[in-house]
Amino acid sequence: MQDQIYSIIDDLKTGKYPEDKLSEVLNNLEQLSEEMELETLFILGDTLVQAGAINEAERIFHHLHSHVEHDDEVLAYLTDIYIADGKLDEALSLTNQAPKTKTVLMLKAEVFQQLNMNDVSIKLIHEAKAIEDEPILDYALAEIHYQEGDFQEALRFYEALLNQGIDELNGVNFNLRAAELYMNQIELEEAKSHFDKVDEKIYSNDDFYRRALLEYQLQSYESAKNLLNKVIDNEPYYINAYILLMNVHETEHDLDAAKELLEKYLGQDDTNPLIYFHLGRINYRLGSADSAIDSFKQAIALDQDYDDAYLMLFETLLKTDRTEEIETFRNDLDPHALSGESLYLLAKIEQENENDSSALKYYQDAAKLIGESLEFYTDYYEYLTEISHPSKTKILDKLIELDPSNIDWQFEKERLDGEEDQL
Repeated sequence: MQDQIYSIIDDLKTGKYPEDKLSEVLNNLEQLSEEMELETLFILGDTLVQAGAINEAERIFHHLHSHVEHDDEVLAYLTDIYIADGKLDEALSLTNQAPKTKTVLMLKAEVFQQLNMNDVSIKLIHEAKAIEDEPILDYALAEIHYQEGDFQEALRFYEALLNQGIDELNGVNFNLRAAELYMNQIELEEAKSHFDKVDEKIYSNDDFYRRALLEYQLQSYESAKNLLNKVIDNEPYYINAYILLMNVHETEHDLDAAKELLEKYLGQDDTNPLIYFHLGRINYRLGSADSAIDSFKQAIALDQDYDDAYLMLFETLLKTDRTEEIETFRNDLDPHALSGESLYLLAKIEQENENDSSALKYYQDAAKLIGESLEFYTDYYEYLTEISHPSKTKILDKLIELDPSNIDWQFEKERLDGEEDQL
C-alpha cells in the first residue's frame, strides 16, 4: 500500500488525478496505522492540498489526527481545511481540545479572526509570543491591525520586523506596506524613504499607483505622470490612475491634456459615468459649455442618481444663462434623489425661469437637507422677499442665528416688525 501511496503522489505532482488508486487508499485508511505509513500519508495529504483536492486531503488529515499524538502540523492542515470550508465551529472545537502550543494559539487566533473577533485573536497571538517570540507573530499582529485600520499599531509591528532585517513574509513586502501606511497618515517623507528601499521590479500596479500619488503630493509632477502612464500601460482600465493623472494635468493647468486623457479612456469604455462627469468639468473650464452639458447628460443617463453630475449641470446652466434648458431634463429628473446643494441650484434655476411654485418647493426641500449654509439662506430669504412669501420672517430669524454680527439682518428684522405693526 505504501508503494501505491508514493505512486499517487508522483501522479499528483505531474498533474494527474489517479482516482481509482486514491479511492482504494481512502477506503482502507483504517488499515494504515504504522509510523512509516502515517508519515507517507502526511506527504500525500500535503500533495492533495497542493493539487486542490481538499476533500480527499481532509480525510487523510482527519485519519492522521485520530492516530497520532498531538502534532502541530497535522492540526494546522486540518484547521486550515475547516476554515477554508467555512467550518469554523469544527475548527474552534479542534483547537480548543489541543494543548496550548504556540502553533495552536496561532491557529485559534486565525479562527477568531474569521469570526471577526480580532481582539481575541490579538490576545491569543500575544500568548503565543510569551511561549516563543518569533517574526511570524509580529507579522500576524501587524496584519490584523492593518485589516482593522489601526495603522499606527500595524506600523509598529512592521517596523519591528524591518528592524530585525526581515522585509518580507508570506508575499507581503514590509517596506511597501509601511509606505502605504505612512501615506495614510500623511507622513510623506517617511513613505518615500520606504518606497526608495524597494526595487520597482517587485512593485505591484497598486504600488506604482501609490508611489505616483506620493509624487503628486510632493509636487513631483513629472515623476507622477511617468508612474501613472506605467500603471495605465499595465492595466488600461485602472480608473483611479486616469483620475489622478487628470488631476496632475489640471494642477499643471494643462486642461487639453486632461481632456485628451479622459477621451482616451472613453475610447475603450464609454459606460463609466465618472469619466463623463470629469470630462464635463474640464470642458466647462475650457469654455465649451455645449460639450460640458453633453458630458453631464451622458453621466446622468448612465447613473440617474449621480448627484455631482446634476450639481455641475445646474451650475453650468446658471452660469451660462441657459436655465431654460432644464426642460430637457424634466422627465428624467427625480428631485428626491438630489442633495440639498443640488436642490438649491435647481431652485435658483426655476427662480430664474420665473416658475415660482417650483422654485419655492425646491427651496423648501433644500432647506431640509442643506445644513447651516449662510449663502443658501441669504438667497432663500431674498427670493421669499421677492415673492412676498410669509415664511420670510422665519428664514430671517435663521439668518440672524447663523450670522448674529451682521447688522443688516438686524435692520431687516426691525423693518419687517414695523411692517407687521402697520397691518
